[in-house]
Amino acid sequence: MRRLKIVYFGTPSFSADFLEMILKDRALPVEVAAVVTQPDKPVGRKQILTPPPVKIVAEKYRLPVYNKLHVTRYMLHVDIGLVYAYGELIPQEILAQAKFGFWNIHPSLLPKYRGPSPIAYPLILGDSETGVTLMKMDEQLDHGSIVAQQKTPIMPHETRSDLETKLTIIGYQLFKRQIPKLIWDDTWQPQNHSLATHTRQLTKADGLIPFSVLQAALQGKNLAWKPAISAQYYKLHVLQLTTYYSLLATIFNLFRGLSPWPGLWTKVKIDGQTKRLKIIKIKIENLKMKIITVQLEGKKEVDFSTFNQAYGLF
Repeated sequence: MRRLKIVYFGTPSFSADFLEMILKDRALPVEVAAVVTQPDKPVGRKQILTPPPVKIVAEKYRLPVYNKLHVTRYMLHVDIGLVYAYGELIPQEILAQAKFGFWNIHPSLLPKYRGPSPIAYPLILGDSETGVTLMKMDEQLDHGSIVAQQKTPIMPHETRSDLETKLTIIGYQLFKRQIPKLIWDDTWQPQNHSLATHTRQLTKADGLIPFSVLQAALQGKNLAWKPAISAQYYKLHVLQLTTYYSLLATIFNLFRGLSPWPGLWTKVKIDGQTKRLKIIKIKIENLKMKIITVQLEGKKEVDFSTFNQAYGLF
């Protein structure tokens, strides 16, 4: 088959990895004509203007880089718009311009976990499996018909970073297998919208664990605590908990889903001042939770034992 001309829409590091897989695979019958990503953003304490990872890869391969407002003329001459974690709804007037439409690699088993955080939520909620969906896009968020899906188990040790890597590889393989179907087959499966659930953007507040809860977990106690992000999800979808997790598992699942950002943190009082203590690394060993490293607000990352010797809070 002839090589398909595509415009690629994506932003974060795992989307950049996907783009580079396309560019390195000479057997893949596609040609990337242009890349669309989010604008450069200030990063870090010094607020240095930083390009998104997808832009860095695109420039490495000397591809034109645009935002959606300037890509219209390219879309008139391409076969497919391919989207993987772009981070914004694409207007209908752009969706309609690609010859064979827009296709989305979504890292969940749609219609479950629509929205911006489909990799984090299965970890936070303790799911045993997840997957990737290849779908034909319409103007609504993660709403279009399903071309193909692939499931994968979630391993007990996997964090969000691990799943980003795994699901990107699965998504790429799925896309590669389905390329002929994107053009010649239109017998796609509409989603069952009555089963749809939705995620939201992660925030720093999602990682807050009350000090008393963290203390109880370290002491091996079991409290009926549920993170706000989980409670909001079940309330939004009028769902009942079918699996109850121990406090240790609840905290560790939250850690896995929020790692590395926004991460877990708690509030501690030091010299009469309330400060933020970030929990960098934890593990579960012999049914006990161990904090490995922490970072106190305004300080460098240290071993938890060193921190506790200095402040004696736990």
